[in-house]
Amino acid sequence: MSRIFGEIRQVAYITDDMDRTLAFLSETAGIGPWFVARDVTLKDVTYRGTTCDLRIGAALANSGALQIEVIQQHNDVPSMYTEFTDRNGFGLIPQHYSAWPTAYDATLRRALDAGFEVIQEGRSAYGPLSYLQHPETPDFYMELTELTAERKSIFDQVRDAADGWDGSDPVREGWPTPKV
Repeated sequence: MSRIFGEIRQVAYITDDMDRTLAFLSETAGIGPWFVARDVTLKDVTYRGTTCDLRIGAALANSGALQIEVIQQHNDVPSMYTEFTDRNGFGLIPQHYSAWPTAYDATLRRALDAGFEVIQEGRSAYGPLSYLQHPETPDFYMELTELTAERKSIFDQVRDAADGWDGSDPVREGWPTPKV
């Protein structure tokens, strides 16, 4: 467990082909089922001080307690995703790790005090999120996502679906509806 961020709950990857990546992860690696939101516009995202509207697709699945996220950016605005792929290309290279604190502001303050910088931040329908980078290791991105009741419900349902998954229905359109 991180003394700054708490429990690391997720690892994320960037893809240029969501269907190909999910097929590999479900059919070859046996991870799933995947819940996919194919076209999400995140409004008022700030990336390195510039506001932009970011369009992405995002898929979630669990392997045990670890959630795996696959992201595909659909528009060409600069973002932490394009920054990463410009440097590293696409592939199953971890792009960021995520912690889900309930004490979001306090966790963010600890990270800033440790020298991390917010490089991208925004808000989804379920609450705030920030992506952090440390100047000593620019390839390490950390996401903080406030664990609101709605997010917890979604993430619990994704985890529960993976528990004992038999390989059927590997890609499910949409994320679970929060039960709050």
